[in-house]
Amino acid sequence: MRKISALLVLVILAGCLAAFLVWAERRPSAHYLSDLRNTIDTEPRPIDAEANILLIRPELFPLDYQSPDHLRLKLVAALDRAKVEGLLDANTLVALPDHIGTWLLARDEKVEFYRARSRQEVRDWLLLGNPLLAVKALMLNLDADRLDEALLRMKAEQMAADYQQLFSDLARDYRITLLAGSMLLPEPYLQGGRLHSGNGPLRNLSLVFGPDGEILGDLYKEPWPWRPDSGHTQQVQLGEHHLSVERDWSPGYPQTALRGPDGEPAGAPLFLRGKLSWPIGGASRNIELTPSAAPQMSTAPGSHLLNTWIGPR
Repeated sequence: MRKISALLVLVILAGCLAAFLVWAERRPSAHYLSDLRNTIDTEPRPIDAEANILLIRPELFPLDYQSPDHLRLKLVAALDRAKVEGLLDANTLVALPDHIGTWLLARDEKVEFYRARSRQEVRDWLLLGNPLLAVKALMLNLDADRLDEALLRMKAEQMAADYQQLFSDLARDYRITLLAGSMLLPEPYLQGGRLHSGNGPLRNLSLVFGPDGEILGDLYKEPWPWRPDSGHTQQVQLGEHHLSVERDWSPGYPQTALRGPDGEPAGAPLFLRGKLSWPIGGASRNIELTPSAAPQMSTAPGSHLLNTWIGPR
């Protein structure tokens, strides 16, 4: 009788496990409705203008990352507006904020994930929606402080592919030079022109894509978490103009500043807008990915586009 009872319990448990795995694999589409409005801040084009830098502060929310196509839709709305206003050509550098790519870890998650209201809920739904990957991650990272990092690592290779495909296509489609913000990956590297995730420590990486969609220069990566004494600066070439990209977390959120050869700012600071919880290990809990108190160009909703003209050297 005990054997029969034990067998019955095992059968029930196996059935429950199978039902849970089936439920975890289901990905019903959430209704997607996003604000595609945008506001442009630009001066009239000077007669001697040779190029321009267009900074995009996109207003992003979790559902914008349900698929790379959703994120593309949000960015395309901003780029289409800039094109209509005559701000895009072969001498344009479009710059996106740091960590715009990190939330690509949210691709194809369960609907409940995108409704999460706290970092703990974000973490919980990542675990529940990816049980097999999560078990592996937990076995390799039993330290609770590193669980968030383990969750990123389990999706890193797909994130790398999505990042390159999305931003390469945008650069080629609009014939622009694109500073594709950044994302976190474990020891990223390029092989045969393709971005891959490695097995080392997390790095904050960034790529620049040319008007043909190909990667310009080398892969830029810096230590994670950010340190004020890291001394890392990304270099970007726009025609005859040499620009540097400085990253800074000291305001309490990730901020990017572009500077010209003379060290002067080439446009306003760049950062994300919207509302994205921060589920990644290594970042202080006081850090906001989408800062609520950062100085904005206006109170208008949607994405903000800030254009700067560049004259002769």
